Amino acid sequence: MTAKTCQICGKPSGIYPLCKEHLQMKANGEIIKCEDCGQWHFKNSPCKCNETEEYTELPKEGFTQCIACGKNTDGYAFCLDCWKIYSKEEMLNMLNDYISNKNTNNNNNKTEKDFEEEANNVVTIDSNNKSKCITCGKQTDGLLFCSNCYKKYKDKELLFKITNCTNVELLDESYEGRYTCKDGHIVKSKSERDIDNYLFENDIPHAYEKELPYGPNKKEVLHPDFFLPNYLGKGKHIYIEHWGYNENNIKYTETKKFKIPIYEKLGITLICTYEKTDMANIDATLERKLNKTFIMENKINDNN
Repeated sequence: MTAKTCQICGKPSGIYPLCKEHLQMKANGEIIKCEDCGQWHFKNSPCKCNETEEYTELPKEGFTQCIACGKNTDGYAFCLDCWKIYSKEEMLNMLNDYISNKNTNNNNNKTEKDFEEEANNVVTIDSNNKSKCITCGKQTDGLLFCSNCYKKYKDKELLFKITNCTNVELLDESYEGRYTCKDGHIVKSKSERDIDNYLFENDIPHAYEKELPYGPNKKEVLHPDFFLPNYLGKGKHIYIEHWGYNENNIKYTETKKFKIPIYEKLGITLICTYEKTDMANIDATLERKLNKTFIMENKINDNN
């Protein structure tokens, strides 16, 4: 039998949870067992089992996933991408909220259905229990977002897919975000960051969201994702538009239908990239689509 140590002072206690001295104090009613955590403590000292110590520094161990996006980490509470997006204060707030919520809503209370929904990134709203965050599925006090998701998305525009009036799927959490590229450009999505990094690494001069006037009114301006000056020769510029959503998305469809005719009218040389078909290997995609031999000048290069 393994010898125990006293839960109060740590001294050897044989087969008992308390040493001889503290067993006597227990007999005198000076030490009690906490009903919440099952540990022994002094009667006049309140139990701290439900208290959570707040982080003042970002931990480098103890975590296997980023608490902001769910990516795997090597002990850190945040992945490298989220580390670049959020300030230290924002990450500490998210971390302390996460620990607090974890203590009150333990994963042991989750059902198999809950884990399946999380894996599919779909939140099912139960008509009998509508207190779920619509992005992550955590319990809330009747609000649409839990505190973590509110802080993460409060300055972003989100797009959701709703089916059967109960299933809510976040289509692209990175939309209207803030991502820093290797050349210092600040872009709105991870995919735009990957495209920008490719252009930078291959020494291709480019600008992000450069204004493109298309009418006499100063408000008649487009902002193509990328502008590549003189790419096909002097005065022969090209533009890149990254389409991040599928054809079932209303905003995607309306934006594309609005922009494409303008590009055609202006005789713009446009390269199109797509989230669904191109981002799995964006380097190979751009190497192919930016091959000057195959680019059709003054046309929409919409090849997938």
